[in-house]
Amino acid sequence: ASHLYDIMKQGELEGRFRQYNMLTVNNGAPSDYHAVAFGGTLGFASQRWHGARFKLSGGYTFDLATSDLTELDPITGVANRYEIGLYDVNDPRHTNDLAYLHEFQIDWIARNGRTGLVIGKQEINSPFLNPQDGRMHPSLFEGIWAKHRTAHGTALQGGWFYRVAPRGSSEWYLVDESMSVFPVGRNVYGEGAQHGEHLRSAGIFVGSLKQRLHKNVDLTVWNLHTENVFNSALVQVDAGGRDAKWSVSGMAIKQDAAHYRGGTNDSLLFMPQSESSWAFSGRIRNVLGKFRWQLNYTRITAHGRYLMPREWGRDPFFTFLPRERNEGAGDVHAASLNLIWKAKNGWRIQVDGGLYQMPELADARLNKYAMPSYTQFDVNAQYQFDGGWKGLAMQLLVLTKLPMDGDLTDRQSIHKVDMLHADFIINYVF
Repeated sequence: ASHLYDIMKQGELEGRFRQYNMLTVNNGAPSDYHAVAFGGTLGFASQRWHGARFKLSGGYTFDLATSDLTELDPITGVANRYEIGLYDVNDPRHTNDLAYLHEFQIDWIARNGRTGLVIGKQEINSPFLNPQDGRMHPSLFEGIWAKHRTAHGTALQGGWFYRVAPRGSSEWYLVDESMSVFPVGRNVYGEGAQHGEHLRSAGIFVGSLKQRLHKNVDLTVWNLHTENVFNSALVQVDAGGRDAKWSVSGMAIKQDAAHYRGGTNDSLLFMPQSESSWAFSGRIRNVLGKFRWQLNYTRITAHGRYLMPREWGRDPFFTFLPRERNEGAGDVHAASLNLIWKAKNGWRIQVDGGLYQMPELADARLNKYAMPSYTQFDVNAQYQFDGGWKGLAMQLLVLTKLPMDGDLTDRQSIHKVDMLHADFIINYVF
């Protein structure tokens, strides 16, 4: 098509419907919570013209049956942690008729298919910035993102983002504002963190390179620089392909505070100027036909806390398990085992177990969110329909987190340990 009318008329409608059922049971006196939400996205993508196309989509969420999220737990005075993420974390009263702009972009692909560019609101999937699509809508980013693959196979990508729409919210925020949409925990002095009122940033600058070093060895490098706030660099080596019988992966992350233009009061900064951190994570994988197991280990050193705004994505560590993170902590030892069975008939079942040795609760320098040491066990069963029901998928996630130290108060454990959490999700994508 060569005319604008034809390009738009021959575009495609796309969307997703989602029903999310969530339950959290806290052991003892603290409150239990449940939520049933329905929503999704509906969008339009034009036909391409000289490699370029226009894309627009919006999202919506309705509350079908949810606990009163405006009330604090009467025993501990703590607010709800998980169910509120299905709606708007900034307004617990706003659980119905939520609407938000999802994607609004122009994307272009070169004729040879090796170069691409996206300008506008979009989804990004990277170690530090990712959809973390475990609620009603994923985290989204606005800016410019480019990809290029050289003739020799080197993959380059990077860009600049100046707005973020975190999951669990219904608004777009400037980058500095987005870093305090979720609870911010404590600063290194044990006081409630106040960086949200003082940050000023031109945005997030991200770059990546992936290169094959040998037949089955890949090197990946990422660098994320949040201007005026902090810098995170990641190096990862993967040996063995995804379907190889044996494979090994390892990563190292180095974080440093960025040169801060403004006040020098460390208590008001996201990352104090003198602070830095190191994190290492590794994985061994063995594939046995439809079954595979993965053994993982992560070490965050005691140099400082690993920090990454939770609004931007989940942890990149191999030991990550659903519904908990090690972000905000230092001096961490974590180990996990994944048992995964995937069949051609649409089933995928994963069983996980993990042990997470955290710093002392009173050590604010290394434990931003006062997270106790814990063990976690979960079962994650997924089924994708085919044939006449193509596009329909269901997921059941059930997990428990248990404390390694039994001498905890209700306030120290609520929503963190001594709890059972379950999600039943129905998705239909077209």
